[in-house]
Amino acid sequence: MRLWPIIFFAPAMLAACPVVAQQGDWIVTVGGGASAGPPYEGAPNTQIHPTLSFSAHRADKPYRFTPPDDGGSLDLFSSKYFDIGPVLNIREGRGDTGRLTGFTKIGWAAEPGIFADLWAADWLRARVQVRQGLFGHHGAVGDAGIDYIHTGRRWDFSIGPRIGFGDARYMETYFGVTPAEALASPYLTKPYTPGAGVRYGGVEVAFAYHFTKRIRTTIGLGYHHLTGVAADSPVVAVAGSRNQVYAGIGVTYSFGVHLGHRH
Repeated sequence: MRLWPIIFFAPAMLAACPVVAQQGDWIVTVGGGASAGPPYEGAPNTQIHPTLSFSAHRADKPYRFTPPDDGGSLDLFSSKYFDIGPVLNIREGRGDTGRLTGFTKIGWAAEPGIFADLWAADWLRARVQVRQGLFGHHGAVGDAGIDYIHTGRRWDFSIGPRIGFGDARYMETYFGVTPAEALASPYLTKPYTPGAGVRYGGVEVAFAYHFTKRIRTTIGLGYHHLTGVAADSPVVAVAGSRNQVYAGIGVTYSFGVHLGHRH
Protein backbone atom coordinates (compact mmCIF):
# COMPACT_ATOMS: atom_id res chain seq x y z
CA MET A 1 0.00 0.00 0.00
CA ARG A 2 1.09 1.12 0.75
CA LEU A 3 -1.30 2.90 -1.79
CA TRP A 4 -4.84 1.49 -1.65
CA PRO A 5 -5.22 0.27 -5.26
CA ILE A 6 -7.67 2.24 -7.38
CA ILE A 7 -8.22 -1.01 -9.26
CA PHE A 8 -6.38 -4.13 -8.14
CA PHE A 9 -7.94 -6.75 -10.41
CA ALA A 10 -5.88 -9.28 -12.35
CA PRO A 11 -8.04 -11.35 -14.73
CA ALA A 12 -4.90 -12.51 -16.52
CA MET A 13 -3.84 -14.29 -13.33
CA LEU A 14 -7.05 -16.34 -13.35
CA ALA A 15 -6.56 -17.22 -17.01
CA ALA A 16 -2.98 -18.24 -16.28
CA CYS A 17 -3.82 -20.53 -13.35
CA PRO A 18 -3.94 -23.77 -15.39
CA VAL A 19 -0.54 -22.93 -16.91
CA VAL A 20 1.52 -21.55 -14.03
CA ALA A 21 -0.08 -23.19 -10.99
CA GLN A 22 0.26 -26.68 -9.64
CA GLN A 23 -2.69 -28.97 -10.36
CA GLY A 24 -5.24 -29.40 -7.60
CA ASP A 25 -8.06 -27.54 -5.89
CA TRP A 26 -7.86 -23.78 -5.56
CA ILE A 27 -9.96 -21.12 -3.86
CA VAL A 28 -10.53 -18.05 -6.03
CA THR A 29 -11.91 -14.85 -4.51
CA VAL A 30 -13.35 -12.05 -6.65
CA GLY A 31 -15.20 -8.94 -5.62
CA GLY A 32 -16.06 -5.32 -6.12
CA GLY A 33 -16.67 -2.18 -4.15
CA ALA A 34 -15.62 1.45 -3.88
CA SER A 35 -12.59 3.31 -2.58
CA ALA A 36 -11.85 6.90 -1.61
CA GLY A 37 -8.37 8.37 -1.63
CA PRO A 38 -5.85 10.52 -3.50
CA PRO A 39 -6.01 9.79 -7.24
CA TYR A 40 -2.19 9.60 -7.33
CA GLU A 41 0.57 9.52 -4.73
CA GLY A 42 1.04 13.00 -3.32
CA ALA A 43 -2.32 14.38 -4.48
CA PRO A 44 -4.05 16.94 -2.22
CA ASN A 45 -7.60 15.80 -3.02
CA THR A 46 -9.76 12.70 -2.59
CA GLN A 47 -11.69 10.87 -5.30
CA ILE A 48 -14.14 7.98 -5.15
CA HIS A 49 -13.70 5.11 -7.59
CA PRO A 50 -15.13 1.62 -8.15
CA THR A 51 -12.75 -1.22 -7.30
CA LEU A 52 -12.37 -4.83 -8.35
CA SER A 53 -10.40 -7.45 -6.45
CA PHE A 54 -8.89 -10.87 -7.17
CA SER A 55 -6.88 -13.45 -5.26
CA ALA A 56 -6.29 -17.19 -5.39
CA HIS A 57 -4.72 -19.75 -3.05
CA ARG A 58 -4.48 -23.51 -2.65
CA ALA A 59 -7.59 -25.06 -1.12
CA ASP A 60 -5.53 -27.19 1.26
CA LYS A 61 -4.24 -24.05 2.97
CA PRO A 62 -6.39 -22.96 5.96
CA TYR A 63 -8.14 -19.61 5.54
CA ARG A 64 -6.33 -16.67 7.09
CA PHE A 65 -7.54 -13.11 6.71
CA THR A 66 -5.33 -10.76 4.68
CA PRO A 67 -5.69 -6.96 4.40
CA PRO A 68 -7.28 -5.52 1.23
CA ASP A 69 -4.22 -3.39 0.41
CA ASP A 70 -2.35 -6.58 -0.58
CA GLY A 71 -3.42 -6.07 -4.21
CA GLY A 72 -4.42 -8.74 -6.71
CA SER A 73 -2.30 -11.81 -5.99
CA LEU A 74 -1.86 -15.50 -6.72
CA ASP A 75 -0.16 -17.77 -4.17
CA LEU A 76 2.02 -19.91 -6.43
CA PHE A 77 3.99 -21.27 -3.50
CA SER A 78 2.24 -21.59 -0.18
CA SER A 79 3.06 -23.24 3.14
CA LYS A 80 2.31 -22.71 6.80
CA TYR A 81 5.01 -20.05 7.07
CA PHE A 82 5.52 -18.67 3.54
CA ASP A 83 3.45 -17.41 0.59
CA ILE A 84 5.12 -16.31 -2.66
CA GLY A 85 3.61 -15.33 -5.98
CA PRO A 86 2.78 -12.63 -8.52
CA VAL A 87 0.96 -9.43 -7.62
CA LEU A 88 -0.58 -6.61 -9.66
CA ASN A 89 -1.36 -3.00 -8.79
CA ILE A 90 -2.90 -0.30 -10.99
CA ARG A 91 -1.92 3.32 -10.37
CA GLU A 92 -4.04 6.17 -11.71
CA GLY A 93 -2.59 8.95 -13.85
CA ARG A 94 -1.94 12.61 -13.08
CA GLY A 95 -3.25 15.57 -15.07
CA ASP A 96 -1.63 18.87 -16.01
CA THR A 97 -4.21 21.40 -14.79
CA GLY A 98 -4.54 23.70 -11.77
CA ARG A 99 -1.28 23.99 -9.87
CA LEU A 100 0.16 21.27 -12.08
CA THR A 101 -0.12 23.50 -15.14
CA GLY A 102 3.01 23.13 -17.24
CA PHE A 103 3.78 19.62 -16.03
CA THR A 104 3.86 16.56 -18.23
CA LYS A 105 0.77 14.39 -17.97
CA ILE A 106 1.27 10.97 -16.39
CA GLY A 107 -0.91 8.15 -17.68
CA TRP A 108 -2.24 5.24 -15.66
CA ALA A 109 0.37 2.61 -14.81
CA ALA A 110 0.25 -1.14 -14.35
CA GLU A 111 2.64 -2.51 -11.73
CA PRO A 112 3.17 -6.28 -12.00
CA GLY A 113 5.57 -7.78 -9.51
CA ILE A 114 6.17 -10.41 -6.87
CA PHE A 115 5.20 -10.65 -3.21
CA ALA A 116 6.44 -12.72 -0.29
CA ASP A 117 4.64 -13.31 3.02
CA LEU A 118 6.24 -14.59 6.19
CA TRP A 119 3.82 -15.95 8.80
CA ALA A 120 5.60 -16.01 12.14
CA ALA A 121 2.27 -17.16 13.62
CA ASP A 122 -1.33 -17.38 12.44
CA TRP A 123 -1.84 -13.90 13.89
CA LEU A 124 1.42 -12.23 12.78
CA ARG A 125 2.41 -11.68 9.16
CA ALA A 126 5.20 -9.73 7.42
CA ARG A 127 4.79 -8.91 3.72
CA VAL A 128 6.98 -7.34 1.06
CA GLN A 129 6.14 -6.49 -2.55
CA VAL A 130 8.43 -5.43 -5.39
CA ARG A 131 6.77 -4.20 -8.59
CA GLN A 132 7.87 -2.81 -11.96
CA GLY A 133 5.94 0.04 -13.56
CA LEU A 134 4.57 -0.19 -17.10
CA PHE A 135 2.95 2.50 -19.26
CA GLY A 136 2.53 5.54 -16.95
CA HIS A 137 5.90 5.09 -15.27
CA HIS A 138 8.84 2.72 -15.69
CA GLY A 139 10.32 2.77 -12.23
CA ALA A 140 10.43 0.11 -9.53
CA VAL A 141 8.43 0.40 -6.32
CA GLY A 142 8.39 -1.64 -3.13
CA ASP A 143 6.02 -1.81 -0.18
CA ALA A 144 6.37 -3.65 3.10
CA GLY A 145 4.34 -4.10 6.25
CA ILE A 146 3.73 -6.15 9.37
CA ASP A 147 0.19 -7.03 10.47
CA TYR A 148 -1.48 -8.34 13.59
CA ILE A 149 -4.27 -10.48 12.13
CA HIS A 150 -7.35 -11.91 13.82
CA THR A 151 -9.17 -14.58 11.80
CA GLY A 152 -12.56 -15.38 13.31
CA ARG A 153 -15.71 -17.30 12.40
CA ARG A 154 -17.67 -14.14 11.56
CA TRP A 155 -15.29 -11.21 12.11
CA ASP A 156 -11.75 -10.66 10.86
CA PHE A 157 -9.44 -7.79 11.78
CA SER A 158 -5.93 -6.58 10.94
CA ILE A 159 -3.72 -3.64 11.82
CA GLY A 160 -0.10 -2.84 11.11
CA PRO A 161 2.55 -0.36 9.94
CA ARG A 162 3.51 0.24 6.31
CA ILE A 163 6.55 1.63 4.51
CA GLY A 164 7.09 2.26 0.80
CA PHE A 165 10.18 2.66 -1.39
CA GLY A 166 10.80 3.88 -4.92
CA ASP A 167 13.75 3.92 -7.29
CA ALA A 168 15.00 7.12 -8.96
CA ARG A 169 12.85 6.65 -12.09
CA TYR A 170 9.65 6.37 -10.07
CA MET A 171 10.53 9.31 -7.83
CA GLU A 172 11.44 11.52 -10.79
CA THR A 173 8.14 10.71 -12.52
CA TYR A 174 5.83 11.66 -9.64
CA PHE A 175 7.93 14.00 -7.51
CA GLY A 176 10.55 15.46 -9.84
CA VAL A 177 10.51 18.79 -11.69
CA THR A 178 12.31 18.94 -15.04
CA PRO A 179 13.89 22.19 -16.29
CA ALA A 180 11.16 22.43 -18.95
CA GLU A 181 8.42 21.99 -16.33
CA ALA A 182 9.99 24.60 -14.05
CA LEU A 183 10.07 27.01 -16.98
CA ALA A 184 6.45 26.31 -17.99
CA SER A 185 4.96 26.25 -14.50
CA PRO A 186 3.51 29.51 -13.10
CA TYR A 187 4.04 28.17 -9.55
CA LEU A 188 7.51 26.55 -9.55
CA THR A 189 10.78 28.07 -10.69
CA LYS A 190 13.48 25.50 -9.87
CA PRO A 191 14.03 21.95 -11.16
CA TYR A 192 14.06 19.12 -8.64
CA THR A 193 15.66 15.72 -9.18
CA PRO A 194 14.89 13.28 -6.38
CA GLY A 195 16.85 10.08 -6.00
CA ALA A 196 15.72 6.68 -4.82
CA GLY A 197 14.44 6.38 -1.27
CA VAL A 198 11.55 5.94 1.11
CA ARG A 199 8.21 7.16 -0.24
CA TYR A 200 6.07 7.03 2.88
CA GLY A 201 5.42 5.53 6.29
CA GLY A 202 1.94 4.71 7.50
CA VAL A 203 -0.58 2.32 8.99
CA GLU A 204 -3.41 0.15 7.64
CA VAL A 205 -6.50 -1.15 9.44
CA ALA A 206 -9.08 -3.58 8.03
CA PHE A 207 -12.27 -5.28 9.20
CA ALA A 208 -14.24 -8.08 7.53
CA TYR A 209 -17.62 -9.69 8.22
CA HIS A 210 -18.60 -13.10 6.81
CA PHE A 211 -22.22 -13.31 5.71
CA THR A 212 -21.67 -16.91 4.60
CA LYS A 213 -18.66 -19.16 3.99
CA ARG A 214 -18.42 -17.71 0.48
CA ILE A 215 -19.51 -14.07 0.87
CA ARG A 216 -17.90 -11.40 3.04
CA THR A 217 -17.62 -7.63 3.21
CA THR A 218 -14.37 -5.85 4.01
CA ILE A 219 -13.64 -2.29 5.12
CA GLY A 220 -10.11 -0.91 4.87
CA LEU A 221 -8.64 2.32 6.25
CA GLY A 222 -5.13 3.61 5.62
CA TYR A 223 -2.92 6.59 6.34
CA HIS A 224 0.39 7.29 4.57
CA HIS A 225 2.71 10.20 5.38
CA LEU A 226 5.10 11.10 2.57
CA THR A 227 8.69 11.32 3.74
CA GLY A 228 12.23 11.72 2.46
CA VAL A 229 12.73 12.97 -1.10
CA ALA A 230 9.00 12.56 -1.81
CA ALA A 231 8.02 14.90 1.04
CA ASP A 232 10.72 17.39 0.02
CA SER A 233 9.37 17.66 -3.52
CA PRO A 234 8.17 21.14 -4.53
CA VAL A 235 5.33 19.37 -6.37
CA VAL A 236 4.00 18.20 -2.99
CA ALA A 237 4.61 21.58 -1.35
CA VAL A 238 2.82 23.58 -4.06
CA ALA A 239 0.30 21.17 -5.58
CA GLY A 240 -0.02 18.25 -3.18
CA SER A 241 -0.08 16.99 0.38
CA ARG A 242 2.21 14.89 2.54
CA ASN A 243 -0.82 13.32 4.23
CA GLN A 244 -2.57 10.59 2.24
CA VAL A 245 -5.75 9.00 3.61
CA TYR A 246 -7.43 5.97 2.03
CA ALA A 247 -10.70 4.15 2.70
CA GLY A 248 -12.51 1.36 0.90
CA ILE A 249 -15.39 -1.05 1.22
CA GLY A 250 -16.08 -4.13 -0.85
CA VAL A 251 -17.89 -7.45 -1.07
CA THR A 252 -16.12 -10.62 -2.20
CA TYR A 253 -17.27 -14.06 -3.31
CA SER A 254 -15.09 -17.18 -2.99
CA PHE A 255 -15.44 -20.38 -5.03
CA GLY A 256 -13.46 -23.52 -5.73
CA VAL A 257 -11.59 -24.29 -8.96
CA HIS A 258 -10.06 -27.64 -9.89
CA LEU A 259 -7.04 -27.66 -12.21
CA GLY A 260 -6.01 -30.89 -13.86
CA HIS A 261 -7.69 -34.28 -14.03
CA ARG A 262 -9.06 -36.33 -11.21
CA HIS A 263 -8.06 -40.00 -11.14
